[in-house]
Amino acid sequence: MVTWRTWRGAMGGAALAVSAAVAACLPGSGPPINPVVDDAGAPPPTSLVSDGGLQDELLLGPPFAVSGLQPSHGPWTGGTRTTIAGRGFSSHLQVSLGGTQLSSSNVFASDPTTAAILTPPGTPGPVDVVVENLDTAQTATLPAGFVYDAFAVTPDTGATTGGTRIALKGNGTKWTAASTIAVGGNPCTAVSFTDATDLACTTPPNGPGSQSVLVTNADGTTDEADDAFVYSDSPDGYRGGLYGGALAGTLTVLGFDEWTGVPLQGAVAVAGSNLATAVTGTLGASGAAQLTGPSLSGTVTVTLVGHCHQPMTYVDVPVDTATFYLPPALDPACQGDPSSTGNYTPQDYGQVQGELVWPGGIEFERAPWSSVPDPGPGERQAAYVFDAYGSPLGVVGLPAASSATTPATGGQLGYEFTLDTVPGNQTLYALAGLEEDSDAGQIVRFEPFVMGIVRGVAVKPSGVTVGIDIPMTSLLDRALTMAPHPPPYAPRGPNELQTTVAIDLGAGSYALLPQGTRTDFLPISGTISIAGVPALDQTLATAQYDLTASAVTGQITGGSAYPTSVVANIETTDANDPVAIGGFLGIPVLLQPSTTTWSGTHVQIQATGPVDLAVVDVSSGNGLVTWQIVAPGSDLSFDLPDISQVQGVESLRHGVIATNFAVARINGFQYGGLRSGQLASSAWSAYAADVASGSY
Repeated sequence: MVTWRTWRGAMGGAALAVSAAVAACLPGSGPPINPVVDDAGAPPPTSLVSDGGLQDELLLGPPFAVSGLQPSHGPWTGGTRTTIAGRGFSSHLQVSLGGTQLSSSNVFASDPTTAAILTPPGTPGPVDVVVENLDTAQTATLPAGFVYDAFAVTPDTGATTGGTRIALKGNGTKWTAASTIAVGGNPCTAVSFTDATDLACTTPPNGPGSQSVLVTNADGTTDEADDAFVYSDSPDGYRGGLYGGALAGTLTVLGFDEWTGVPLQGAVAVAGSNLATAVTGTLGASGAAQLTGPSLSGTVTVTLVGHCHQPMTYVDVPVDTATFYLPPALDPACQGDPSSTGNYTPQDYGQVQGELVWPGGIEFERAPWSSVPDPGPGERQAAYVFDAYGSPLGVVGLPAASSATTPATGGQLGYEFTLDTVPGNQTLYALAGLEEDSDAGQIVRFEPFVMGIVRGVAVKPSGVTVGIDIPMTSLLDRALTMAPHPPPYAPRGPNELQTTVAIDLGAGSYALLPQGTRTDFLPISGTISIAGVPALDQTLATAQYDLTASAVTGQITGGSAYPTSVVANIETTDANDPVAIGGFLGIPVLLQPSTTTWSGTHVQIQATGPVDLAVVDVSSGNGLVTWQIVAPGSDLSFDLPDISQVQGVESLRHGVIATNFAVARINGFQYGGLRSGQLASSAWSAYAADVASGSY
């Protein structure tokens, strides 16, 4: 791929040669130069007029101009990272799309011919692109330079095995219940119509890469968005779950292997809490079964069991479609089954190449790391680039020290970096600071002082995305103060409070900080602070601080963390006043399974406070078989079918069992639209969890 930057460098020699030739032809430019004969035996031209091609190359037009955008289209909801090509740019540009002026934090000119922008929301169709040089007041307009697509696709990335539930949000569209959807030319399944601007469907399988999404209406009209969905070999949190219309006599059950996406042909779907009266069906070659019966109305408990796969249950399903992704059972007897050969490993990472650019110095030249202190003995200045995380919780894992960007790293306008990452529309962030390593070359301390982010980086599977510059403009010079109100100390726990600050970058992406967590013993009173968080300015102008407080058991002393109660996703932009953190859920109590022998047919949890969801994992055989049971918060006492009576499928092993159970609150939650990603604690706004042992 040829970028404007490499084109400019490659043409530098040619431009000098042309300049010299022109200078020789100008009056009073010095003694005549002997003409050089070309391969055809003719001397070179002696004036611009005598060679139209040379004239065209030199007369490039006005000194300030916009020549194009790449990509030149994106969803009407905005958020597309596109590069403006032109000439005469300064580092102080103002850009408007369709009359909407972009904030300065979403415009970054990396050289006189290139500026990267993040598009704002707009009206579907072509819009003019206007660029103004604020240093000279020059203005250039590219008519219809960018086209807003009529709809946006969420999520815009999913597995090559298909099964990702995507939502299409249109603007001015006229969709109907008869509209169909295709991704990459293949039809979507389970199309759901909400209104003229809202559709949903389940993606078909496809090879890795970006694909167009096409909506075809009953009257033959179409709406299309190119490169709107990226297939990759990474599993996502949108594949399984509940969706569809109200349950009214017909239920579709879909089942796939969680690691490979292979349909679970032969798996048995059980609709009902009593096997004797339940409606059952066997999944076919496509991994689907359609169940019918008068009992399938209102709500029904749905269980899927299969050979060499872990069982799973959704309690009180209120909709007409349930999709299961079952993990393989870790049973030696299942060795040799295609879906039991090992865990999933992504195969199609993409690579991002770019530079970390510091402000200051001469325009469009490398500036020093002025925002990072000079290193002391045993220290060095270093920077690392990260994918934004999908959760505000976690630990920042530093790459190998050999992969660091340092002041000695090459670059034209900044300091080069390379990052391997999963495909899709990614947000990246960089941290630069001082690090200290041991004699073995392992990093023992990394203290960041400045950060930068870039949004909307289009990463293609097995491809290379170049020219991604990250402005290092946000200083980590603030302290965030919190006033937590954790649950009371109890002898069994929790007895510690772990507090974390992350940066919410938008679109479900977070920047985690190495210094963003502290731990205190309970009980605790008053306020606590975490220093070294960034000011919400420059490229972070639209970001928020995201706070999480976890009341855990024995983390400092090496305990198991259970019981635990967590409050997450507290958002603020105020780094001046203390932020109150409350709303902890009480620790739930598991009544069934109990310490006595469990029948395998009833679960009962005692919980306090408003609860949206309960997730129970009953593990047997030292982890060989685990039954995951998912229930709405409105029903914490329910019956289950006796799956041990289903022939040829995995069920719990008799003997000791261990039960992990949690109750959770989720912002904006609807059980009928549950996605598999919401079964992980990273999606919960508050939860309380514990463990128990028993027998089966």
